[in-house]
Amino acid sequence: MQWSWVTVLGIQGLLVIIVLFEWKRLKKASKADIITFSAILLLSELIAFFNLENVPGPLTLLQYIFGPLSKIME
Repeated sequence: MQWSWVTVLGIQGLLVIIVLFEWKRLKKASKADIITFSAILLLSELIAFFNLENVPGPLTLLQYIFGPLSKIME
């Protein structure tokens, strides 16, 4: 799926709105709280750009890791 500039700017706009709503609390918050808020916001922005329909699930990962081990155990 190709991302258009409208989608990218829309996500950025939503992040700006979130920061604007939380600005009063952020000014009063400690440095650790601000870093935590920023990290969660950045991670959520990165996750927004993943195409989750094509990402393999946790069972695929477990089969990849333990698949050769099951052949040895037989």
